[in-house]
Amino acid sequence: MNNSASFSQYKSEDGRASSASGQTYSPTGTPIPTPFPNRTTSKNTSSYAVTKTDSLLFNKIDERQRLARERREEREKQNAAKEAQWQAREERARQHYEKQLEERRKKQEEQRMKEEKRRAAVEEKRRQKQEEDQ
Repeated sequence: MNNSASFSQYKSEDGRASSASGQTYSPTGTPIPTPFPNRTTSKNTSSYAVTKTDSLLFNKIDERQRLARERREEREKQNAAKEAQWQAREERARQHYEKQLEERRKKQEEQRMKEEKRRAAVEEKRRQKQEEDQ
């Protein structure tokens, strides 16, 4: 009956027997040792595999980030070149517009002077005719 008491002592709430020492108990109460895998080789192999996988994953992520950075830099260079072209075109257009305005002003001034000379000549002719008539 003593075995029965110690067996019930290790039963979990769901009715399975367990032990804190890592051993499994049979229904009769006798311990069954659980086999431990060779931790040194298993741990080293899995650790190497995890490290290698992590390293490959990191390299892949690093490569993607590098490529994204290169694409972003190339796009920024292209945008800067387009912006410079646009500004140069805007400057040429502004200069062309200002030149046209200046030419128009000059033409209007020449037209005004020509009209003024014509009026002065007409006035002078009228004045001379009036003197002749007197």
